[in-house]
Amino acid sequence: MERSKSKRQAGFSLVELLIVVIVVLIVAAVAVPNMINAAHIARLRAAGSDFSSLAQTARIRAVQDDRYYSVRVFAGPPEVAFADIYPQTNNGASGNGGASVDSRDPVNPISGEVTPQAVANAPQTANLSGQFLPAGSLLVPKDGSATATPITFGPRGLPCATQAATGGTICDSGGGPTAYWIFFKNNTTSAWEAVTVSPAGRIRKWIYAGTANAGGWGAI
Repeated sequence: MERSKSKRQAGFSLVELLIVVIVVLIVAAVAVPNMINAAHIARLRAAGSDFSSLAQTARIRAVQDDRYYSVRVFAGPPEVAFADIYPQTNNGASGNGGASVDSRDPVNPISGEVTPQAVANAPQTANLSGQFLPAGSLLVPKDGSATATPITFGPRGLPCATQAATGGTICDSGGGPTAYWIFFKNNTTSAWEAVTVSPAGRIRKWIYAGTANAGGWGAI
């Protein structure tokens, strides 16, 4: 008799089950939005990290191959970032000007919710340039998202701007100090990230923390 009563008392009551369900729903209501936001942040960070890696690849290859290489964004679809290395011609030129992606080029896809942005659309650019350019510099970084000014490295491993010369086009740091930046925006969260290249060739990633009227950029 006592054993039968003990069996009936084991387990959970309806009230206890309801409490557990409510707790689970509360936890899910807090955790799910955080997980979704983390996914959006991860996609933006991936765009910056992938582009930064391509820039480093182009820089190293430029030194190794004694050429100049550019990192570009190909509109696609799908939209990708790539180091414009192939084909290579005998006059020292490389790539095809961003018209297409060669099967041998290093390539990284860009998430559909992340879009490269022109410098004119980016927030607090003065704040950013003041952090990665030498103090007192009047140098204006070139927009790496523009077709005419892709982020380019010369044989010395320094950023450079292409210029016409006898026998073809050259790109070397002898043309003067050059800096680049490119901006990415997550279209879902409106968050921003940037990749910069200093005149000395240092490649850095930045995240924007603030509003249009306050805050600024921080290195990541």
